[in-house]
Amino acid sequence: MGKVKRKNKIRRNLILRALLDNKSLSLTDLKNNTGISLPIVSSIVNTLQEQGYVVEVKDKVQKKAGRPPSVYKLNGDAGYILGVDIGRVNTKIVVIDLAQNIVKSTISKSVDINSTKMETIEKLISKIKKVLENTKVEWDKILGLGFSIPGIVQGPKGETRTYFNFENKSLKEVLHNKLQKPVHIEHDAKAMALGEKWFGAARERDNVICINLGWGIGSGIIIDGKLYYGSDYFAGEFGHLQVEPDGNLCYCGKKGCLETYASGRALANIAREKIRNGAETIIKQKAGDDLEVIDTKMIVEAVKEGDQFAFEILEEGAKYIGQALAQMINILNPELIIFGGQIATKSSIVNLVQSSTMKYSMPHINENLEFVTSNLGIKEGALGVAMLEAQKLFEVEHLNPQAYV
Repeated sequence: MGKVKRKNKIRRNLILRALLDNKSLSLTDLKNNTGISLPIVSSIVNTLQEQGYVVEVKDKVQKKAGRPPSVYKLNGDAGYILGVDIGRVNTKIVVIDLAQNIVKSTISKSVDINSTKMETIEKLISKIKKVLENTKVEWDKILGLGFSIPGIVQGPKGETRTYFNFENKSLKEVLHNKLQKPVHIEHDAKAMALGEKWFGAARERDNVICINLGWGIGSGIIIDGKLYYGSDYFAGEFGHLQVEPDGNLCYCGKKGCLETYASGRALANIAREKIRNGAETIIKQKAGDDLEVIDTKMIVEAVKEGDQFAFEILEEGAKYIGQALAQMINILNPELIIFGGQIATKSSIVNLVQSSTMKYSMPHINENLEFVTSNLGIKEGALGVAMLEAQKLFEVEHLNPQAYV
C-alpha cells in the first residue's frame, strides 16, 4: 500500500471508528475526535456518504440560536456483523448492522466443542447460514464475524487452548479460510464484558468486573474503560482462584479452584454426591432414577419451590464466589460488578454472592460498589464479539497512524 493510499485509509478508518464509538458526531466533533483537519474531515465524510457508509442525522435537536451543525452517523444498511457465542450447551448468534441495531438473535443446541473434526466447523457454518436465511441480509453484506469460545483462549492471537484444537492451524485461521471473511476470536467472559460495555450496564462505567456464572466461571475485567487482557491475553481466569488450599483437584491440575466448588458443573456434582449419601430433596424426584441428569436448572427450580437442600447448595457456592470476588475487589477497586450467565440470571445466587463479597472485602473499598445482574440475557457474549469485530474493521493501529496522520 502506497503512502497516500495508506494515509487515506487511516483517515477514513479514524472517522468510521469515531462514528462507531460515538453513534453520531458533527464535523467539528469528528475533527476534535480524530485530529484530522476540518476540510479533510468534510471531504472524507462526503465521500463516505456517496459510498453509503455514512448518513446525515435528520432529527437534530436545536440547542442554540442559528443554524444547527450537520450531524452524521453510520448507515446501518451499509454492512452487517455476526456475533457467535459458542457455549458448551447452546450457541447464540446475533446479527447487528453498522448502526448497532440488532437484526436477529437466536439460540440453538451447540456443536461439539471438543471435536477436532472439520465437519464440526461445517456444521457451525451451516447453522450461521441458516440464521441469515431468516433475515433479509445477504452474505455479501456481512463485513465480518466474531466468535466467543469458553476455556483457555488468547483472543488477539485467535488461538484456543481447550476446545477446537486443529493441527497446525488456529481456530481463527480455520474459520477465516472457510468463511472468507474477517474473523476474530474472544474468550466467552471477555466477550460478555464487551457486550456489557457496548449495550449493557457498563456503558457509562470505566472500572468493572463482569462475572460469568455458568457451566464454568470466568470474568472479563474493564480497567479505565478498556478490556484488560494481560501480557499473554489470559487475564480474567477468575474460576481458578484458590478457595480451598487443600481442596479438590481441578481439571486445570491445581487444587481448590473456585470452579471445583461453585461452577454449574460443580454444583450439580455436589448435589448428586449428597443425594447418593442420603440427602432428601425434591431434586431426587425431578431426576427420577438417573442422578446423572441433575443440572443447575434443576437446582434453581428446586430453590424456587422452597427446597432447603437446593438452597444450601446454592448458598455454599455463593460463599466461595464471594470469597474469591473479594480478593479481586481488594486489588482492583471496581465501581461495578455485573453478573451474567445462566446461574446468575435464573436464580437468587447474586444476592447471596453480594452478601459473601461484602463480608470478605475491605469496607472502604466496597462502600461505593454496585452489584447488578445483566439485562442483556443470553445474547451478551454474542453482542460483545460482534462489536469487537466491528471495532477491528475500522482499527488503524496496524497502519501506524502516527507516521501518516
